[in-house]
Amino acid sequence: DEQEEKEKKEKAEKKKEEKEGDKMETDGGEREKTEGADGGVVRHLMHLFLALCAQRHALLNDLLQTYVQSPQHVRSAIHSSITDMIRAIGPESPQLLEILNDSPPGAELLILAFVRTLTDSGGPHHKLNMAIKGMYSRTSDARCMIYICASLPRAEVESLLPRLVALPPVGVKAALQRLLHSRPPPLKPQELILALHKITPTKELSMKKVAEAIDACFNDKAIFTTQVLAVVLQQLLDQNPLPTLYMRTVLLSLKLSPGLTDFVIDVILHRLILKQVWLLPTLWEGFIKCCRTTLPRSLRVLVQLPRNRLEDAVAKSPDLAPPLENYFRQQQAQGFKGPSLAALGSLGSRPDRD
Repeated sequence: DEQEEKEKKEKAEKKKEEKEGDKMETDGGEREKTEGADGGVVRHLMHLFLALCAQRHALLNDLLQTYVQSPQHVRSAIHSSITDMIRAIGPESPQLLEILNDSPPGAELLILAFVRTLTDSGGPHHKLNMAIKGMYSRTSDARCMIYICASLPRAEVESLLPRLVALPPVGVKAALQRLLHSRPPPLKPQELILALHKITPTKELSMKKVAEAIDACFNDKAIFTTQVLAVVLQQLLDQNPLPTLYMRTVLLSLKLSPGLTDFVIDVILHRLILKQVWLLPTLWEGFIKCCRTTLPRSLRVLVQLPRNRLEDAVAKSPDLAPPLENYFRQQQAQGFKGPSLAALGSLGSRPDRD
């Protein structure tokens, strides 16, 4: 009897829970319907207010204050609805320019959306550019400079470049695209790559970020053709000191444009030997890797190395030894004798060879 009573009690409680669950689902559904209806009303009112802002620019201050105090879904709705309003207001509005110079904390993303829309709508505007520069000076937020960097003088772009490269990848790509595709550009494509190689890494800006920026440029194959890449490599080679990322850029260029192989071997690697590349450890490692990548054609350059440097190259990359030995035997059979080739006979029998 006690067991039956217990089962009856459990069934009653379960039934009660199911009824409460049904009620909650019904209430929740009604609440969703109500919120959906209210959402439509709110969106309609928001569009009316934005239309008023387009007519009375002073209302922009109220828009910013509302944005700052709103939850995320309201902010998103504002972002998706402001384009027509900002285009209607235009870049010459005193009230809008004043807001750019003195916006409330928390409104940064909305202000960036204003700037993007204004700069996408036409050519450079002096007052707008000055307001954006003022905002950058005040906040040190380089995101706002993405949208006007292509209209700046060359010296200003070169000075700004490290701050742009330090941005998240989406911002870096947007800035580089504007610099590369503006007409006329403040920097020619090869000049931009040269400027990127001159950036000095800091705590906020790693060498990896600089390398990724160079990659992003080179991926624009419509601009960085084989001919342009050759010019870039030649101009970088003329720098003193050689950029730390130089050999990485050489290898990237070969990967993107294999037609550069003979140019790299006969011009770039040959000149690097004349510059005593082995004195620069990072570039020396890259030189060896490039020789390994371009085998067997790179053999004619490798044998130009001094004996001790050739031995060091083989020690660092033992897979160079067999093709070098074959090359030596072929040259010897043809009666050729050279100071570096004389060293090759012992390469295969080095005790430290893997």
